[in-house]
Amino acid sequence: MVNHLRIKLFGSVAAFILVAALPGCKNDPEEIARLNRPDTIPTMYARDVKLSESEEGRIKYTLTAPLLRRYESKEGAVIKFPEGFRVVFYDSLNPSLVRTEVVAEYGVNDELQRTMEARKNVVVTNFINNEKLNTEHLIWNQNTRRVTSDKLVTITTPDKILYGEGMESDEKFNNWIIKKPRGEMYVNDER
Repeated sequence: MVNHLRIKLFGSVAAFILVAALPGCKNDPEEIARLNRPDTIPTMYARDVKLSESEEGRIKYTLTAPLLRRYESKEGAVIKFPEGFRVVFYDSLNPSLVRTEVVAEYGVNDELQRTMEARKNVVVTNFINNEKLNTEHLIWNQNTRRVTSDKLVTITTPDKILYGEGMESDEKFNNWIIKKPRGEMYVNDER
């Protein structure tokens, strides 16, 4: 009789737990779709990445990043650098000479559009001209070979610091313009 009562009690408790848990188990179509989107699961994941591209046997640039995640979809592949990246561009005539460096805390490379986007504390240094660009967002379009930003920018040259909103440059950061200049400050004013 005691065992029969225990079995009934156990069965009642199990049934109660099952009935109580059932409302929490539902297949939300939006949640299923979100989890199955290609951009939520990387097809490639790598740590301590170092990539180089060369042309005619000469290294054009080297990219290093602590973390790389590649996502693929019908629209093409996107590579994200959620922990930042550093790209070093070398001089085409003297590959041992570093021409330009780009550093940012976050990056996205859209392979189909051929664009590289840098976000958060973006710093571009042109070692040949001794110039530096600071901004929060920068886009490098590899098709047009142009670099643009629509955010606040600070460009430091050997003799002045320029401030403005938005900029455009060639990919070597040699010929740049600030779209909406906001001011400048001379560093070595010898007048």
